[in-house]
Amino acid sequence: MSGRVFPLEGNQRDAVDPQDNVWLSASAGTGKTQVLSARVLRLLLREEVDPSAILCLTFTKAGAAEMANRINAVLARWVRLEPAALAKELGHLGADIDPATQARARTLFASVLDCPGGGLRIDTIHAFSQWLIASFPEEAGLQPGAQPMDDRTRELLARDVLTAMIEEAHATGDERLTGAIADFVTRKDPSALRGWLLRCAAAGELWEGPAGWQLPLGERVRRLLEIPADADESWAAEILHPDTFPDHQLAAMLPAMQAWKVQTGRDCAAFIPRWLSCPPAERAALVACFCDTILTKKGEPRQMKGPAKQDPRIPERQQEVAAALALYHERRALLGLAALLEDALTIGRAFALRWDEAKRREGLLEFDDLIRNAARLLSGSLSADWIRYKLDRRFDHILIDEAQDTNRAQWDIVEALIDDFFAGEGAHGDRLRTIFTVGDYKQAIFGFQGTSPENFARAKDRVRARIEAARANIQSARTNRRMPRFRDLDLGRSYRTSRPVLDFVNAAIETLGHEAFGLDRAPGEHRGAERPGLVTLWQPVRSIDAAGAEPEEDEQDWLPRHDTLLAEKIAHQVERWVKRVEPFVLAKGEPRHAQAGDVMVLVRKRKELAAQIVAKLHTRGVPVAGVDRLRLGQPLAVRDLLAALRFAAQVRDDLALACLLVSPLMGWTQDDLLAFAVREKGVGLWDHLRRHDDPFVKASAERLRDLLALADYQTPQALLAWLLTGPWRGRAKLVARLGREANDPIDELLNAAFAYESAHPASLAGFLEWFDAGATDLKRDSGEAGGQVRVMTVHGSKGLQAPIVILADATGEPGREGELALEERPLGEPTGRMVPVPALSREHLCGRVAEEAERSRIAGMQEHWRLLYVAMTRAEEALFIGGSLGPRHAEKGPPQESWYARLAPLFGGAEYEDAIWGTRRELGHRADPLVPPGDDAGAAASEPLPAWAMTPVGPEPRPPRPLAPSGAGEERGADPPLAAVPQGAEAAALAARRGTLIHRLLERLPDIAPPAREEAARRWLARQAGDLDEAVRAEMAASALAVLANPAFAAIFSDRALAEVPLAATIGGIVVAGTADRLLVGADEVTVVDFKTTRRPPARLEEVPAATLRQMAAYAAALGAIHPGRRIRAALLYTHAPLLIELPPETLAAHKRELGEAEETYPPDAPMRLE
Repeated sequence: MSGRVFPLEGNQRDAVDPQDNVWLSASAGTGKTQVLSARVLRLLLREEVDPSAILCLTFTKAGAAEMANRINAVLARWVRLEPAALAKELGHLGADIDPATQARARTLFASVLDCPGGGLRIDTIHAFSQWLIASFPEEAGLQPGAQPMDDRTRELLARDVLTAMIEEAHATGDERLTGAIADFVTRKDPSALRGWLLRCAAAGELWEGPAGWQLPLGERVRRLLEIPADADESWAAEILHPDTFPDHQLAAMLPAMQAWKVQTGRDCAAFIPRWLSCPPAERAALVACFCDTILTKKGEPRQMKGPAKQDPRIPERQQEVAAALALYHERRALLGLAALLEDALTIGRAFALRWDEAKRREGLLEFDDLIRNAARLLSGSLSADWIRYKLDRRFDHILIDEAQDTNRAQWDIVEALIDDFFAGEGAHGDRLRTIFTVGDYKQAIFGFQGTSPENFARAKDRVRARIEAARANIQSARTNRRMPRFRDLDLGRSYRTSRPVLDFVNAAIETLGHEAFGLDRAPGEHRGAERPGLVTLWQPVRSIDAAGAEPEEDEQDWLPRHDTLLAEKIAHQVERWVKRVEPFVLAKGEPRHAQAGDVMVLVRKRKELAAQIVAKLHTRGVPVAGVDRLRLGQPLAVRDLLAALRFAAQVRDDLALACLLVSPLMGWTQDDLLAFAVREKGVGLWDHLRRHDDPFVKASAERLRDLLALADYQTPQALLAWLLTGPWRGRAKLVARLGREANDPIDELLNAAFAYESAHPASLAGFLEWFDAGATDLKRDSGEAGGQVRVMTVHGSKGLQAPIVILADATGEPGREGELALEERPLGEPTGRMVPVPALSREHLCGRVAEEAERSRIAGMQEHWRLLYVAMTRAEEALFIGGSLGPRHAEKGPPQESWYARLAPLFGGAEYEDAIWGTRRELGHRADPLVPPGDDAGAAASEPLPAWAMTPVGPEPRPPRPLAPSGAGEERGADPPLAAVPQGAEAAALAARRGTLIHRLLERLPDIAPPAREEAARRWLARQAGDLDEAVRAEMAASALAVLANPAFAAIFSDRALAEVPLAATIGGIVVAGTADRLLVGADEVTVVDFKTTRRPPARLEEVPAATLRQMAAYAAALGAIHPGRRIRAALLYTHAPLLIELPPETLAAHKRELGEAEETYPPDAPMRLE
């Protein structure tokens, strides 16, 4: 970070004035971080302000780190800046530029370093709360050694508490509790139970104190639902009593029904007298009959044209009856809801009390506990006044970032901290004390974390009222004390987003209406930067577009094809930008072509689509950073290592062993597994492999024995370290197969093992159980692009930006409503407590709960549109909107409330043909090409740079990445693939398998005496290819035996020759690594032979494919370096003929020069496999 100070303009300059309290509403991209940092600098420049008296509260750790780095960089720069330059920067801030201020500016860096903790206190609200309760542990009731719990510990503790609760209920015969649990898991899936119990545990204050909920809960639940505390079925039946039910309307309808000569009329005429004569206590049994007579199945008035002619008031009478029955059904539904909620809260309360006890016993704190305890310390404890007094001596200036994402409990902490700012002189007398808050209602998108933008608005009103009241008191007292005024300011000029893009954002807000965002008034003007900008709407990818597409070989079947095709199109589009097939010019700063690091792909939710986009970009050779967050147990590298640990812990785990064998750690192929894992029923895979007589299997079994020997006495972390860096070289193999992205998950798995061993006995089985019990998210730092495409959720992109932003799933429907809760406000208390409500089916949404569900739906829709605002304002110069449509929407188009459907009308009707998307629509304009058309046509038509020139330079391999001879170029022989001949794909599969089997025979048979070879070949083929016809197996054996029997090949199959010899050598800075099928090393010459099992071998040297010649040239070059001074002979053995073709030295020399060319066609991190 450069530490430069940029000029402040307009409200920016007013907001940093340290003599005022400021509430700043800053739209996206308007420089709020710069203003916040400048405000701190202006405070530091005041002589009476101690740096340790400044407290900055941010929403994220990344935000706190960015602010600290920015401020420290400026202060460090001021130390050595020339006087004129320093005066200029102080002027940019609106500060004095006199010598005294400049002298103080040069000392601030040292002053800040001298603060307690080594710097300014810039914390998240959770970190500050942790510091606060650690500063007053006795008052907070903390036990020694208490620490925050992580997600996995939370899951394990919840499981243990739930298990203990159920066991205790069974032991004590508490049928009410066990029955409530059984009903809950029957109504919902069992996984929902833990989520509900943890919600109840989070509402800890609900069960505490004299006003806490006590058993039995029935009356309190009914009062919460605003029904009589003693309500039961008789309360609902009151509606059916003749004194309250509209019997007179039914009696008035009877003559018309009797005169209506249709079946419905006869049914009504028979039912009405029956109802009127029914005793009140028995009427409930007849309610259903109304839906077969005067009402429809839905309880609505049935259309009766005939009777209406005789009595025009029939519809009116029907409506009154329907209303009475609706009230009856609502009362019954409320009773059912009360019973359901009573049971749910009963088990929730039982769990919450045990949960708190378990946390105290284990010395653990949740993050919500940090907030709750800090708020209680400052306002609800007996020592709150003393604690506030102590803090009053500590902090004079409080600055809050991202205030719209601060929840009510967090605001309680902030307001308690500033309580003495406006209540008399406090501990600091008449010293200047201020609060600065910055946020944006339109960017409040973390409702699922319990935040609400309404808290932002209410807090603003409360702080304003307190400041104005304090100013009024000072004026009435006629003292000389100065109370800073309250200033409500807006920032509307964007320094991030270009004007065309921001005009589109403003048009979207106007079209949707400010009410859709939850705003009580239209937002202020938001002006974009004056530079080119483009907004593009891509035609959605439909399921019918993907219907005819063939799935790729490695594609997961469970991924919707339309999403897969969408990911492919996005990857193709980005590739065309990056590789300049369709260059995209960026105009900000010095005009340039877009690169991978300029692209950000946003999705609304972290689901399979994001991973698909990453995979497709990687396949196309586009640098991509991976998804911004993933579960630690999901990456393949972690799953492979866990498979090794599972096998080490339990050798009978056949699935774990199979996964381990085909992982990079062991290197088996799927064909190897199919060939060697076939065994009798009931025989374990490990038992089968360790008794196998095949040399390949024996070598693998020996490595597995090494693992098992260590597992008995090594800790999980030590065993993982051995797997990664020991003889198995696991890290190198995993990274070679999966790329550098595998390093982060591997490191986190090691950290998890260390964390487990720090708190538990070092047991391998225990670690696996602990790891599987909870999920840990692996978060990537996406702040800097690093030359790679970033794929992340909109929530994860908060605070970030990119020149090009793609909204990948804009066609998706709004998310589900949030969790329900009802406010209970006891008499005499100014604020209520929120009582959680479990997820309910539609028939239970009634009364007050239905009203709350509707409020939740509206709040969810408002957050849905605020999320769109955040997504669009990440773009600096170009915004692309796309999505896919499944079968349900393929014909009728995107859902009505999707981003795509509401934004599409803003584009007008003009469409452009598009090679990837079919059609597109655009607003704004692109930047001018870097090479204008017609100006130096030769330059404009020049070939694009090769892929390697556009790829960021990765870390230098140690040693450099090996060049695999078998992948040293793509083989393009004259023979067509077997799948193209009439036999089809089955013939191709058989041919590939035939080659593998003959190859294996040529490895094994030379070590067997010639008379026994035929029988050995027959037995081996029967075991490995028993599903093939005997004639096919006989032909394979005959081909292999014919090769071995040919005198011309005797030397290479003699006992002096070596089989499957690994080779590695550095040739001209390139590491060549491979495996020679046969190698014969003599005193003066070295002969290398590679087997080829094609059914149509070349008849002469000239027909040998160039790729094969390059492969043999690589072998020859490697052997020349390994055995200098010896003649190198290379030959190809085509087993089908059989035919041995020796390659002349001049042919090999010609193809050695092509090795470098083959390597240069791939990015540094792409494996070369061109077979």
